[in-house]
Amino acid sequence: MLSSQVISNVPAALLLSGFTNRFDLLMIGVNLGGLGTLIASMASLISYKYIANFDGCIKGKYFRLFTVLNLGILAILALFALASEGL
Repeated sequence: MLSSQVISNVPAALLLSGFTNRFDLLMIGVNLGGLGTLIASMASLISYKYIANFDGCIKGKYFRLFTVLNLGILAILALFALASEGL
């Protein structure tokens, strides 16, 4: 989940797949990792580019709102995932 915040969720899954045999947890981590920072998912970057091209004046507000909401949702879902795995 943390690696997805830096290099995007799909490359993180490919990178980390060689270091684990717990693919169930890897899939949960990289799917949840698509939330959070703007770079965590290619779809998030595409949405930001769309907003920036549509109205460059609101891109800062969009970025802040996007980040706060996504990090909040990520925290909640991560807690559920940890609780379900008994970690």
